[in-house]
Amino acid sequence: MRYPLSLLGCSVLCLVVLAGCQPDQSRPALNEQIPQLPAAPADTSQNALDWPGRYQGVIPCADCPGIKMTLQLEANQQYSLSRYYQERADEPELTEGQFRWSSDGRIIQLDDADNSRLLVGENRLLLLDSQGERIGGELAGQYWLAKQADEDPQPSGELLSLNGKWQLTELLQKTVDVDNKVFLQFDAEGRVSGYTGCNNLTGGYQLQGPRLSFSPLATTRKACLQDTIEPQLLDVLSKVDNISIAGDELSLNRARMAPLARFKRLADASEH
Repeated sequence: MRYPLSLLGCSVLCLVVLAGCQPDQSRPALNEQIPQLPAAPADTSQNALDWPGRYQGVIPCADCPGIKMTLQLEANQQYSLSRYYQERADEPELTEGQFRWSSDGRIIQLDDADNSRLLVGENRLLLLDSQGERIGGELAGQYWLAKQADEDPQPSGELLSLNGKWQLTELLQKTVDVDNKVFLQFDAEGRVSGYTGCNNLTGGYQLQGPRLSFSPLATTRKACLQDTIEPQLLDVLSKVDNISIAGDELSLNRARMAPLARFKRLADASEH
């Protein structure tokens, strides 16, 4: 039987159309889930900045010239904080503990009594209010703490030596009158002696690299005629854990906070 040409052409055309309507097996179906690559984490202060280090600044104070703050942040989220109320307090307030990051990685919160919050920027910190907001007003620009350069006053390969006599020049960030003649004297055998401004002291010390510790110190029992710095000095000596020496200046430190005391080396090592 012979079919008309037009009918044959139509059959061929339908086959071509049907073939074109078959799904492309090389492409996923519309309802098939396409694996998604994990999104790259956004840069935050926590993961993009070199934030560990020591920060310092003087912030406004309602009833004193200013509050000198020194904040040390460690990579393991430990901190040490010194607050010194200028011309109002005899010694700084020291706090140590842990801090945590905000969910957006921009703000840290200390576990101190004030739950202090600070915005972390490039080489600086901004103290925020109790709600985590920027402090406004004409003094707003004075709440920054600047990151301090790492100090390495000791030449490479040179061993620290305390041997000799050192006169006190600064205690708890306050200049000491040189006429008080307060001093410490160290010998190579691990013994320390000195004068507190009222009593003589004696005891032992251990120095391993920059790490310094004192054994219990004994003092004479003289009755002081007036207030002296002896109690503050003895308290400082009980807290010291490291030293730094730059030229003829000795600093007694705790962690990486501001020096607790500074001394000047004396050429005359005779006893007081």
